[in-house]
Amino acid sequence: MATSPNTPMSLPPLAQEAVVKYINSAFEMYRSCYPIRDSLMVRDRAYLRTTDTSLAQRRAKAANDAGDPTKLQNIVVPVVMPQVESALADLQEIFLTGYPIFGVVAPPDQLDAMFQMETQIGENSIRAAWPMHLAQAMRDGLKYDLGAVEVCWENRKIFTVATPSEKNLQAGVAKETYYAGNFITRRDPYNLILDSRVSPEVNHISGEFAGYVEVVSRIETKKRMENLSPLGSMNFRKALEAPGPGDNIFNDTNGDYFVPDVNPEALMPSNITRNDHNWMSWVNATSGNKKATGIKYKNSYIWKILYARILPSDFELNVANPNHVQIWKFVLLNGVPIFAERQTNAHNLLPIIVCKPSADGLGWQAKGFAENATPAQTVATGLMSSAIESQRRKVYDRIFYDSKRVEKKDIDVVSSVARIPVKNNAYGKNIAEAIYAAPYRDDGVTEVLSMSQQIAQTGDIANGQNRVTQGQFQKGNKTRKEFDTVMGNANSRSRLRALALEFSFFVPIKEIVKSNILQFQPPVSMLNTNTGQTAQIDPEALRKASVSFTLSDGYMPSEKLLSSDNLGMLFQAAPAMPQIAVEYDLMGMFMYSMQLQGGGWMRQFKRTPEEQQAQLAQMQQATQAAGTTGSPPAAGSQGASQ
Repeated sequence: MATSPNTPMSLPPLAQEAVVKYINSAFEMYRSCYPIRDSLMVRDRAYLRTTDTSLAQRRAKAANDAGDPTKLQNIVVPVVMPQVESALADLQEIFLTGYPIFGVVAPPDQLDAMFQMETQIGENSIRAAWPMHLAQAMRDGLKYDLGAVEVCWENRKIFTVATPSEKNLQAGVAKETYYAGNFITRRDPYNLILDSRVSPEVNHISGEFAGYVEVVSRIETKKRMENLSPLGSMNFRKALEAPGPGDNIFNDTNGDYFVPDVNPEALMPSNITRNDHNWMSWVNATSGNKKATGIKYKNSYIWKILYARILPSDFELNVANPNHVQIWKFVLLNGVPIFAERQTNAHNLLPIIVCKPSADGLGWQAKGFAENATPAQTVATGLMSSAIESQRRKVYDRIFYDSKRVEKKDIDVVSSVARIPVKNNAYGKNIAEAIYAAPYRDDGVTEVLSMSQQIAQTGDIANGQNRVTQGQFQKGNKTRKEFDTVMGNANSRSRLRALALEFSFFVPIKEIVKSNILQFQPPVSMLNTNTGQTAQIDPEALRKASVSFTLSDGYMPSEKLLSSDNLGMLFQAAPAMPQIAVEYDLMGMFMYSMQLQGGGWMRQFKRTPEEQQAQLAQMQQATQAAGTTGSPPAAGSQGASQ
């Protein structure tokens, strides 16, 4: 069992009942405010371009799938998805491309502690796949104007390879241990729970609660239980035998857990992914009745996790300061409380941080990035569909025929060599008069298609994008300076979104990450991937330097925090003002600057004092040799001789 850095506590029966009622009421309050899942599905269908469910579209697609390419499908003009992905690519370039994702800045006298902190953050980001989860949360934010990540310090069971006691060097042995670190995990907006009384981006500060729901298998449930502290665990068997999720849990928009059905062309439809493995049937078939007295497992389990600011006295909890606000974590399994823990984190924030790129002060009423482009996509699609319908009428033109002389089944034959019999019931009538194809004119199709393109471009205007920002060629006769000015104006909207995310999303994440390391990090040896050196993590040294640490990111890089422009001006002025080199250690400044900008690998090439003396002697010999042969002195040698 893993130990917890927080304060786990097994709840008494009365407190358990109160917690269950509180969690269920919190979920009900959030779900009853507004059918938020329906709104999320509307945005997903616009993003996936699966909004057209008309009969004509279904028939045309069925014909295409059957091998008939002559039937024209309706095309949903792609506006929302390209804009979302282009904006996401820009945000990823700003926030997620560096290593580590969050750099560390500290004074020169704290470089060793800074190296330890940077090593720990880099290791956590790789181990927990921070970039993937943060990118998914930002995509959610752009699509729904609502994404979320959970940032918490966890102890998870892992296995390392060790040499066995018999010293058999041909094979190692797996050794069970626990890994402690910061985990950033994206949470599904469909199954997220927030306090609707506050704006989402400040829920971690002002909200009363935040949580989420998951449905997992029996094996995953057992794995998670092993990672829970025994001091806060309770009711394991009761929860494992409690009634599981019903058949309609996945498609009930008001239920605890929901899986959206937004893509009819998915590799595996949602109704297939919802099928449960019949665990009890498998056990009975393989082991007979030997499990009759064991735990009666269910096929799957509902996990409800809620972080809440509570007054412990309201729940009859016998803890210190019961009338003071405290943050607690509660876990329900199939409606049964199985874990409780007071969050004794120094950051004092709810660990679920919401990604809301709009951040315009309108809270839940704000219109998100994708929603701004949806009307343009809808109108452009309507115009495009009318043009396609025109082409359908052009292909399947209107025909008038004399039913007494020509039968319908004969003219419906699709063949280039069809033989059509004509009855000569009217003497003296021309055979051409038996059938007449009414001409169809589509003179306005070109204008309709042009209008559709223009309407689609209004979506770019709404979100401050252009064709170049989406990776497309933009014709024009602008000079390079004019082009840079236009692109600078286009990027200003993107920087505005980045500014909103920096202070509402990334700053709280950085604060939690830094606080957790300073509070919970144990002594350990860890490899710094950037430098290739091993860092000996000293928690005491980290805590002593805690006030000096500042975490940087792509929006607020180390160069800005360091004022590298001023440093460059100093180096430029040094040759003209020798007293600068006398009063200031320029080499130390340069190495400090390189360290903050990810140049810690330079340590590996630092010469020892003996090597430095040998290098100086070699340089002096080269200078003397150059003076003897009359060659011009090397750069810097004149100043050295003077």
